[in-house]
Amino acid sequence: MKSKVGFIGLGNMGLPMAINLAKAGFDLTVFDVRPEPLAELKSLGAKLAGSTEEVGERCSLVHTVVVNDAQVEEVILGKGGRGGVLAGAKAGTRIAIHSTIQPETCRRIAAIAKARGVGVIDAPVSGGEMGARAGTLSLMVGGEDADVEACWPVMEAVGRNIFRIAGVGTGQVAKLANNLVGLINLEATREGLRLARLSGIGEQQMLEILKVSSGNSWMVQNWEARKRVVEHYTGSPDGLGKVRYKDMMLALAAGRDVGADLPVTALVTQFTHRTSNE
Repeated sequence: MKSKVGFIGLGNMGLPMAINLAKAGFDLTVFDVRPEPLAELKSLGAKLAGSTEEVGERCSLVHTVVVNDAQVEEVILGKGGRGGVLAGAKAGTRIAIHSTIQPETCRRIAAIAKARGVGVIDAPVSGGEMGARAGTLSLMVGGEDADVEACWPVMEAVGRNIFRIAGVGTGQVAKLANNLVGLINLEATREGLRLARLSGIGEQQMLEILKVSSGNSWMVQNWEARKRVVEHYTGSPDGLGKVRYKDMMLALAAGRDVGADLPVTALVTQFTHRTSNE
């Protein structure tokens, strides 16, 4: 029997991911606190749920894309001892966390869910809104084999590169490592372009140089598209700056947990709250 898939969180990343699932023909139920994305998904054939608990009741696979640890906990565990996916989920349900959060948060939620017969994997995504729309995201996946296997068809519908890491929480570590590299490259590109511009070299010419030279990176290759994402980010560009800052702080915390010295990350974290569109 075809699995019923629930999707919670229809923001910049979640909405295009859910759209791809609807277009792929999944039996899809969605929930978000905003009516606009719900209406769009309904027009594509998705069913609407009135709460996260209802998603848990209806679906055997539940995928979540919300902003931070607190939201993930509220979506899955509920608030004040009430609601949440687990309140409605039956034994055998699987939950995939696609948000970027602390590895320990994933492990704690997984332990609570396991006691109720529910499996949890962490599968944070990379590739930005562009990758979400195109269905070409990278996913870094941690969890038990049976839980990962159950969620695999859904992940294949939203991503092109799926990396099986190890236990719950290891997907988050891989994502945080990726994010710190990307955001350090972002600041390096900004500074290089600033130096060039103030020295009389146009941004476009400098970008052309970088793309075929040792300064090349994903940030350089996608510089103009990245600026458009900043301009149109849900909740304003300032919201995106806060998410980036959150991710860098999570990377520093993960480094402390395992004794990894991350001095460049610590320095760049001071700048990631900026929303400059340089």
